[in-house]
Amino acid sequence: MRSFKYLFLFITILISLPMNMRAQSYHYDVNNDGLVNMTDMTFLLNKILGVPNPGEAEAIDLGLPSGLKWAACNVGATSPEEYGDYFAWGETEVKESYTWETYQHYVGTTTYRNLGNICGTQYDVAHVKWGGKWRMPSQADFNELVNNCTHVWTTYNNIRGVQFTGPNGNSIFLPAASYIYDQSIPQLGKYCSYWSGTQSSSYYNHAIELYITSYETTVRYYSRDYGRTVRPVQDK
Repeated sequence: MRSFKYLFLFITILISLPMNMRAQSYHYDVNNDGLVNMTDMTFLLNKILGVPNPGEAEAIDLGLPSGLKWAACNVGATSPEEYGDYFAWGETEVKESYTWETYQHYVGTTTYRNLGNICGTQYDVAHVKWGGKWRMPSQADFNELVNNCTHVWTTYNNIRGVQFTGPNGNSIFLPAASYIYDQSIPQLGKYCSYWSGTQSSSYYNHAIELYITSYETTVRYYSRDYGRTVRPVQDK
């Protein structure tokens, strides 16, 4: 029955869309952005198909000391095993090529704009795409995850990745999405490479990532122009 409700709303918005009606005089602003437009149609279509909308991913409590919750999937994904989208650090849109020449915050002579900590800001792709309390993890969040959880390489729905299990027994799966440089993704399925929202304090051309291979797990800094995946978090 709920799917029929969403289908009815979808058709109604489709009919009224050319008018671009203001929400205060109409009742079909289903995503509460103040307008009745294509984003409402996308929202409803996802509901009909049973696909999560941005910000609707499950927030998983791993029993961490801070009370931080981790999303069940990456930005751009709808299930744990999907790689999702790749973003250069501090950018909020995907692109065809990831190099310093295409980097939005490149300011010349191989220097990048100093953005500081971007968690929860306009440069935080998790916050921009998902809204609400969602944000990119910080360096401290990655350290807490690694230090308080067990993690093992495993296969989930035919995708290789790493499962982190928290002190309370709950777990998250990070698919081994590797990274993009230029237009190439090297050794997909062998590396986990996830951006934090923390800029390196030593080299601000770099930012902090969680990097996992079969032989090491480390929280390190790397060049900001690379495309990497993002796993959002929510504060307690």
